[in-house]
Amino acid sequence: MVQTAYHHGDLRVALVQTAFEAARTGGTEAIVMREVTRRAGVTPRAAYRHFLDRDALVRAVAQRALAELAAAVDDRLEVRDDADGPDGRQMLQAVGEAYIAFALDEPGLFDAAFFAMDDMLSSTSPEATARSGLSPYQQLELALAALVREGRLAEEHVGDATITCWSGVHGYATLTARGPLRELPRELIDDQGRRLVASLVDAVTALTGPTTKGNLP
Repeated sequence: MVQTAYHHGDLRVALVQTAFEAARTGGTEAIVMREVTRRAGVTPRAAYRHFLDRDALVRAVAQRALAELAAAVDDRLEVRDDADGPDGRQMLQAVGEAYIAFALDEPGLFDAAFFAMDDMLSSTSPEATARSGLSPYQQLELALAALVREGRLAEEHVGDATITCWSGVHGYATLTARGPLRELPRELIDDQGRRLVASLVDAVTALTGPTTKGNLP
């Protein structure tokens, strides 16, 4: 039977929660409006009062998935914290390791997160950030900024470093979470992931010389 007892605003929350759980299990392909509304106990017409179309619902789920990813990075940074706080290398290592671990632990949400890429680059949407108020991309920027302050990375190389880190970590995370390397033992994936991130940190901190063409590691 269709439920009709939702208070104003509650139905939107219920629909996002239901779609979020569907995405956790099967990625964005699992977010089917008719099925989501059935599980929420309402008609599809009721859902369209809150979401223009399926894409709008997917985006709401994607923002929440981004917040989960950002929270995973926050947690890893806290683990790395000490009396003086983590340095730039530790921060960058933590960001990379958390990114990969989230993709492996939550492949469905990892898939969903990238339907809100605009919110990855900006924290203007609170729904897409963790308690730090930062998106995953901004957490990467924060780590690189720390390296610049410490003299481990030339400021003019920050753009190159961003591409190097993001593409390297995202590529590995995708291959192991949803790609051809997903059948490898988790222990091996984790070990190789740590070594990959460490090598990216080494490559980034080597970018301290003058800007030249082709200076990507």
